[in-house]
Amino acid sequence: MKKLFALLFLCSICFLSCGEKEVPKTPEELALEKLSGEVAITYTLGTTGYVKRNQVDETKFYPNFSLKLQGSTKSYTVSGADDLFDASGNWEFVGTNFDKIRLTGSKPAAQVDISYTKNGTDLILVFSVPTPPGGRVAALTGSYEIKLTGG
Repeated sequence: MKKLFALLFLCSICFLSCGEKEVPKTPEELALEKLSGEVAITYTLGTTGYVKRNQVDETKFYPNFSLKLQGSTKSYTVSGADDLFDASGNWEFVGTNFDKIRLTGSKPAAQVDISYTKNGTDLILVFSVPTPPGGRVAALTGSYEIKLTGG
């Protein structure tokens, strides 16, 4: 009887120790979660946000600016910044540090490396729009810093 009890005890220990272990998240999964939450995060100017070009505040030109980043599909939607961003598209991380993203599209903010910093609910985007060939849309050329708040 003691042997049966000991055998059952050992089997129980083995069974309990074989439970599912939580697999650690990869650096990309952590960055994705930080940037877009579980599903998606919509960032807006809110009361503390701004849009600066060449260190000059241009927030007044983007009063209803919002950026929604979806993690599972790596897609985005933008409103209130039609001259700078495409209305929607996809995004990807640039490099292996996962501190830069690149948006698809044809507007000035597309196809450039965008550095981001996330502090609490605030998202700060930093990027440069190069002078386009032939000088088209040169009015948007410059270094941008955009501060948005997630909801």
